[in-house]
Amino acid sequence: MEPLNFEKRRFNSAPLCPCGKSNRDGKFAPYKGYHDKGFCHSCGEKFMPEIDTIEDLEKGDKRLFSPPPPKPVSFIDPGILKASLSAYDKNNFVSFLKSTFGEGLTKEAVEAYKIGTSKARPGANVFWYVDERQRVRSGKIMLYDATTGKRDKEFNSWSHSRLKLDDFHLKLCFFGDHLLKSNPSKIVGIVESEKTAIISSLLFPDLVWLASGGKGNLNPYKFNSLKKRTVLLFPDLTKPGDKKNCFELWSEEVERIKGFIPGHFEVSDYFESKATDQEKESCFDLADFILLNNWSPKKERIEALQKPLIENEIKTNEGHEANDASTKPFISEDKDYISQLSFENGLLMNGMGYPAEWDLSASYTEKKTNDFIRMAVKNPNLIRLKEIFELE
Repeated sequence: MEPLNFEKRRFNSAPLCPCGKSNRDGKFAPYKGYHDKGFCHSCGEKFMPEIDTIEDLEKGDKRLFSPPPPKPVSFIDPGILKASLSAYDKNNFVSFLKSTFGEGLTKEAVEAYKIGTSKARPGANVFWYVDERQRVRSGKIMLYDATTGKRDKEFNSWSHSRLKLDDFHLKLCFFGDHLLKSNPSKIVGIVESEKTAIISSLLFPDLVWLASGGKGNLNPYKFNSLKKRTVLLFPDLTKPGDKKNCFELWSEEVERIKGFIPGHFEVSDYFESKATDQEKESCFDLADFILLNNWSPKKERIEALQKPLIENEIKTNEGHEANDASTKPFISEDKDYISQLSFENGLLMNGMGYPAEWDLSASYTEKKTNDFIRMAVKNPNLIRLKEIFELE
């Protein structure tokens, strides 16, 4: 029985990894004589050939397997990242953020996520992937329309490729990983695109928002930084005709990851269950709902969301009682809001499918609603009494 050896021409021998990813980058190393058996450097899985005969089973499989030792992870000089943090007047993505959210919030987002400007194409930006230890893994170079915020799907590049670094071994973390250590107690939200993570951070600042960089980019390695964290994942919608939608794909992957990484990981099905066929056909994501639906943030509303709670609850001077939340009638929408609250896996969830505590910093919930949320979080039994809670 011959020992197993790896093919040298990886892509020609196996254009696809058995996990379904393209092997154009040569991450999957097939064995000689096989196109679907080998070792994948991307997902870390090995795919062994079947034992051929009963005789092999009785004698034991003598085929040898020695996976190649993993290469050390490569990093980019942080000075290159620092040099990109300028020329924002020539950065289309930053221009879009300014026109949508205003100067102040855009500045916060740019600084938090280290959004850079690239010379690869006029108007291009860099989404830097910086890990928990502040090491620069690489930068995804993208081009957006400055007015609509839509991505140019024909253009996509990586900093390590443009720098032509020798023997560079890319191992990506989540986009936004560098924010985790400074926010140890926050719930973590994960979306697919970097743009969506940034926009979500402006509307829901009580979470740390990360991006996987694509629907097929979840793996146990990336989740190492999320050990013992509470994580909610929001996959993009998928066209109705696709064989497997993003929600199913992420749910399966998260179930697998739960076997490796301790923590509370849940995939939200809110968009998948509520979206229209048109929204699915357009492959909407969380950012699309934020920008296009009733709860899309206008500049004034976003600024209000960022104010401390105490500012929203300070009583106004005499003659302005109408602006005081405590004197306003409790509107029917807030009754509906409370009626839809429920506990799921220890989290108080609202009817939209995300934690109710996110809404504590929002201007669209009344003071009595916020009080109820705070009390319910401390005393889950209060939810059982919500029907008789004095609302008016």
